[in-house]
Amino acid sequence: MKSYSILVNTCDSFEDCWEPFFRLWSLYWPDCPARVYLNTEYKTYSGPEKNVVSLRSCAGRIIPGRRRATWSECLKWALEAMETDTVLYMQEDYFLTAPVDGGAVERYAAQMRAHPEIPCIQLTPEGIPVREPSRYEGLFTSDPDYPWYACCQGSLWRREALLSLLRKEESAWKFECFGSRRAKYSRMEFLTVDPSLFSREGYQIIPYIFTGIIHGKWYGPVAELFERHGISMDFSRRGFFDPEEKPPCSARIRNAARNWKTWRSRLELRSMKRRFLREENACGGN
Repeated sequence: MKSYSILVNTCDSFEDCWEPFFRLWSLYWPDCPARVYLNTEYKTYSGPEKNVVSLRSCAGRIIPGRRRATWSECLKWALEAMETDTVLYMQEDYFLTAPVDGGAVERYAAQMRAHPEIPCIQLTPEGIPVREPSRYEGLFTSDPDYPWYACCQGSLWRREALLSLLRKEESAWKFECFGSRRAKYSRMEFLTVDPSLFSREGYQIIPYIFTGIIHGKWYGPVAELFERHGISMDFSRRGFFDPEEKPPCSARIRNAARNWKTWRSRLELRSMKRRFLREENACGGN
């Protein structure tokens, strides 16, 4: 059995990312030892990278009416199909920019095998504050008060830990928001690689553009990366993200509807927070 497997999380509407993602993957991690799963909904990847398993997570499932499966549902189904207890989580717009340190990935995966109590190791310290050195070599504890404690950047996850944080009605953004609180109130100790080893322009274990698509539009630096590697793309189909541009009214209405649908998550968090605070107070009184 392999020590870890790789999940590239996606949806069918991001199909235009798949070929450039795997072209860069083949270039910068050609000796990747792990099996790579692409979490599609119904489609199958048919690009040049052959060692990719398209999960087609929604195929054969009964999804009522015209409702699409949620991000969390698709991720749950994908994780249940994985062959290893340790999963390297990536997304289809995390385009590699330089060679991957595969040896480092394997070392941290080995730590998770040796210490099954570790739920998650963030492999990039980008934007994730750390608190102090942990009891594990080369790892720091992450700050549980950080709003995106359960971050969707490149990370090694204990599969059951990630599954326990998912709620079927949540999008990726809601997972990071509510899942982070659930992780804190469940007292999960997330770890981050030693930030002193890294720099924005220097060494990274998995060097990649941290989000290649923002609100459905291309992030500007992707164009230069693709041009440098001879990757053709019709950028006009999505256009480029402009931080000054306000989302249309229809998008704001959809977001409001999604927020309403998370009432179960909000109620659960209130209950978890009360229990967490009671335990904190009890510990403080002893």
